[in-house]
Amino acid sequence: MKSKITVPLLIIIVLFPFTIFGESKLFMMYGIKLGQKRNLVSELYGKPFKSHTFEDGYSYDAYKLDEHILVVESENKRPDLVWAIQIQGNKNPKYYGLNEINLGDPIEKVVSSFGKPDEIRNAFDEETKEELSTIQYYSYDRSRNFSIEVQNQKVSSIKLSFKGSASVSETLDINETFRILKDKNIYHIAQLMDQNFVLKEKDKKEYNISGNPIQIINSKNEISNRIFYLPNSLINLNPNEISENVDLRNNQKYIFGKYLKIKSGEEIFHLFFLKTYEGWTLKEVNIETTLKASE
Repeated sequence: MKSKITVPLLIIIVLFPFTIFGESKLFMMYGIKLGQKRNLVSELYGKPFKSHTFEDGYSYDAYKLDEHILVVESENKRPDLVWAIQIQGNKNPKYYGLNEINLGDPIEKVVSSFGKPDEIRNAFDEETKEELSTIQYYSYDRSRNFSIEVQNQKVSSIKLSFKGSASVSETLDINETFRILKDKNIYHIAQLMDQNFVLKEKDKKEYNISGNPIQIINSKNEISNRIFYLPNSLINLNPNEISENVDLRNNQKYIFGKYLKIKSGEEIFHLFFLKTYEGWTLKEVNIETTLKASE
């Protein structure tokens, strides 16, 4: 798609590419995941200040926020899904950039983290095709799925686009998964969580991520408590204490998921992971007491 959005475009990638996510692609920025329902964005941020559908059927919604603009795009085949995410401006909230890269960061941080871009050139206006000599465009689109625009040697725009599914290992890397949890990095944990994540507590209550996963994980609630704050939390689980480890296969023997069972204190954790287009994601955590498990 040739996007005609007048606000400058850009994209970015993960500083430490994890095998469970795929080696070169990211699928989340601003707490929004590529492939999620587009209407969820307006539920979070209200009515966009600008929306447009191009002749080729691609469309976008733009939202004015504090010191920056958020843009979500959809392709013509699935106008209901987020195909690209862009932020532009001087500053964005913590964890809302692309991994460790945020608006206002020096370009040296991007290059030292991701190496040489696929292309460096002057940016241009998508509608008029006029070259913008004061804005440089750093593309990682061919090797990854992002690009960045730089003004006055600082990141002024980031754009993340869908460039196909992630390339991931056949089965879940358990040690890497638990390392992500123990590192307590909000962005990485939010990326690990499935879009339809479910927490099922021993009292039969269920909790879903219904909004921005970064905001949910970074505040106090039932889900974040189970990740960080309770004695029996996900970050405290020991992979060496896994009692069941099962690859989930379909009728064609293709591995589509992973089930892990771990005892921690007086509770038993049942963890279900899925292999999706964005990599391995944590789909469900089911918790029960050892008393119930023994009945």
